[in-house]
Amino acid sequence: MRLMLSFQRSALLGCLTCLCSFAALGGEDILSTNVTSSIPVESNSPSVSTAWYAQPYGVDPAMVIDLALEASWRTHQLQPTAPADERVFLRRIYLDLIGRIPRPQETQSFLADTDVNKRILRIDALLQSEAHAVHLSEVLDAILIGRTDTEQLRRRTAAGWIDYLKRAIDQNRPWNEVARDALLARPSSPIDQGANWYLYARRDKPQEIAEAVSKDFFGVRIDCAQCHDHPLASEIKQQHYWGLVAFFNRSKNVDTPEGPAVSESAIGGFSEFSNLEGDSTPNELVFLGDRRVEETRPASGAKEEDRDELYVSSPGSTARVPKFSRREQFVERVLDGHPLLAKAMVNRLWAWMMGRGIVHPVDAIDSYHAPSHPELLDWLAGDFAASGYDVRRLLRSLARTRAYQLSSKEDAFVDPQWFSAAIVKPLTAEMLQRSMLVAFDPIEPSQWNSLEQRVMFSNAFPDVIAEESISNVTQGLLLTNGDSVNDLVSIKHSHFLQTLRDSKSSDASLIRLLFEALLNRPPDAEELVRCESFISSRPERRDQAIESAAWAIVSSAEFRFNH
Repeated sequence: MRLMLSFQRSALLGCLTCLCSFAALGGEDILSTNVTSSIPVESNSPSVSTAWYAQPYGVDPAMVIDLALEASWRTHQLQPTAPADERVFLRRIYLDLIGRIPRPQETQSFLADTDVNKRILRIDALLQSEAHAVHLSEVLDAILIGRTDTEQLRRRTAAGWIDYLKRAIDQNRPWNEVARDALLARPSSPIDQGANWYLYARRDKPQEIAEAVSKDFFGVRIDCAQCHDHPLASEIKQQHYWGLVAFFNRSKNVDTPEGPAVSESAIGGFSEFSNLEGDSTPNELVFLGDRRVEETRPASGAKEEDRDELYVSSPGSTARVPKFSRREQFVERVLDGHPLLAKAMVNRLWAWMMGRGIVHPVDAIDSYHAPSHPELLDWLAGDFAASGYDVRRLLRSLARTRAYQLSSKEDAFVDPQWFSAAIVKPLTAEMLQRSMLVAFDPIEPSQWNSLEQRVMFSNAFPDVIAEESISNVTQGLLLTNGDSVNDLVSIKHSHFLQTLRDSKSSDASLIRLLFEALLNRPPDAEELVRCESFISSRPERRDQAIESAAWAIVSSAEFRFNH
């Protein structure tokens, strides 16, 4: 039966998936657009191209972004695409802000809403929802920790890391406070104990910690500076690499009754590094921007003594805190107010919403990788810091911009760095899994919503903000022959498909309901004819035909991408 079903799916895939892929990735527009632009490109106002430069921090960032991008389009003689229609906008914002496609009833209520501010109202509602906190915590977990096996995911979940991220997002904690919690790893309250996992996960490997900290919180890859100054970005020095290592090389993982913690020694950690010519240099406490912390080094050959009076914590304490703490010096004198902390987060959230960063890739903020809109990035970073590192405000502003709400359909290729069209983005593993669960409404949801299932999807779809998106064999096998997907997309296990099968609807009505539920749109005339023909020609295997049609839609590019 499985082989027969796969042949049927292949037959339908030939007609439906190509149509869906073509539509989603910029082919013939299958949706009408009737939303007018709030900032017309044809404006002749002489102040439009320059007014945004003078805007003070605290004004609406969406306005500044719109004015800045319009000025860029004028400079490069670009005509932006038409605005995305309401269905496309709704699907896009649901995926980006809560990590799933909208349900049909959510779409219908939005379409029926006559409030002129309904887009803003829906953005605000999603940002305030528990689903947003869950979704963004998954995104940050994948960025800050990476993809791991099931046991590691289980461990950090048990340690409170995921709950810490959820709570920080739900409470809209300032990003600089979240960064401080993760890098100091000394929670002031037991409820924040989970923040320790960021350092704990690196297993006492200071070089691994340094490389992660620079990439995750400053948007700079310093790996190339391990053996020499960066060959392409002169501002990244070898001393910055080993200086950042030194800030964390006295740290050590410990297990306490409260959970994983990171202790710190008061002595040691003094060494020298050599360049390619063999010259040696002391590893001083210094990082990008030459933010330096002075520290007395022991005399050559002198042996340091680890004494209780060097510590704030009491003798015998599991997680010791020295009076001179390198980690504390780092968060207070390097991290605090560092311009790259705000710039890196702005660039990453821009990439998350817009499809690529103003600096691309997002972890390459250096002199070699020029930003497409340098003044805009600087303004947004300054405004983000002035706002108190307000992540929710920035996401809200990005979602409200004209650029975010453009169509992805282009008449001709334009360099995506100008953001004159919406950039098609692959769904993350979590977004794909959750959207399938919402669409098919499994009879036993826990069976498809376990840590094991999440890891299975993340192993196949590991990227979060990818430099480029390339499908691979692992993804194809999961969607085509994976038991988990095949079982989920089955009448036996899906409330939704059972309802369709038992509804006594016509084949045409059934196809319309499938498209509405899975793609958030009705089928076009050709899709309707082909899919209806496929199902009606198999009356003796109607259940399998319905399953095959559903599978072909959910495995199409249109479902797997946010467009």
